[in-house]
Amino acid sequence: MLKETMSRYKKYLNKRVLTAAGLCLLVAAAVITNVVINRSKTEETGTKRNTEVTAVSAQSASVDTNFFAAYREERDNVRTQELAYLDAIVAQGADQETLSDAQRQKLDLVHAMETELTVENLVRAKGFSDVIVSIHEGNVNVVVGANRLSDEQVAQILDIVLRETGKTAENVKISTTL
Repeated sequence: MLKETMSRYKKYLNKRVLTAAGLCLLVAAAVITNVVINRSKTEETGTKRNTEVTAVSAQSASVDTNFFAAYREERDNVRTQELAYLDAIVAQGADQETLSDAQRQKLDLVHAMETELTVENLVRAKGFSDVIVSIHEGNVNVVVGANRLSDEQVAQILDIVLRETGKTAENVKISTTL
């Protein structure tokens, strides 16, 4: 009887540990990608300051476009991996608690993706060239393709984010690409 109980406990514990380890790996990959993107963005910003003003404008538009495209591509890749991982958990036939947790995480991820897309499109509709929204652990980060933002523009963006996400202003960070 004790062996059966221990065997079931080990099986349950192994699935939970594998689930937690997989999620940790995905989060670590996202953090590393973020550091690499920010490091290259900082290096590009440093080289732009040494060029002529007209070259800065042209290069800035190119860097912004490259940054936004690279970020979106990386975000899509990470999300695809996360969804595949959660699908694998469901497919392996884990216990009910693990299955419901994986399904909840999958729904949360899909909801975040939909909300990010909605906010990005609404901010673009306000006349901004490009925008990225990232919702993670109750925080919302907004990066706008602009050199600077006026108080009115920040208020417009904040209003959209608060309305669509239901988050508080303390949990929203708005920044520009430069």
